[in-house]
Amino acid sequence: MALDNGIENREHEKFGIKTFFCNPYSSWQKPGVENANKMIRKYIPKGSDISCYSHQYVTMVVQRINNKPRKSLGYKTPLEVMLENNLLTKKRAEKLCQKVALGG
Repeated sequence: MALDNGIENREHEKFGIKTFFCNPYSSWQKPGVENANKMIRKYIPKGSDISCYSHQYVTMVVQRINNKPRKSLGYKTPLEVMLENNLLTKKRAEKLCQKVALGG
């Protein structure tokens, strides 16, 4: 997994997967991260104060992004990949999909 050097990645060992930390200002080393940022910016503009958004809104954004098929995942959704790799229960995945289908 390619990661940037942000504090959100400081506990990456908990996932038990091979990781690579990209060099600062080297967006070409992490196209998946940059693509995810682009998807987030569709809902939350760059420079926005995230604390101004409700928890419900941020949850909706995460759900929509996790239910979008990705070329890099063989046109599967991140949610499907998490299920296949036992990182998410089927019951929890169904609940997340229902919320997205209902608009949040």
